[in-house]
Amino acid sequence: MSILRKPNLADLKLRAKLAKG
Repeated sequence: MSILRKPNLADLKLRAKLAKG
């Protein structure tokens, strides 16, 4: 993931989905 580089919208959405499970 490119979270370390820049919090892209796609990453944020993926993280939100994973957080919800």
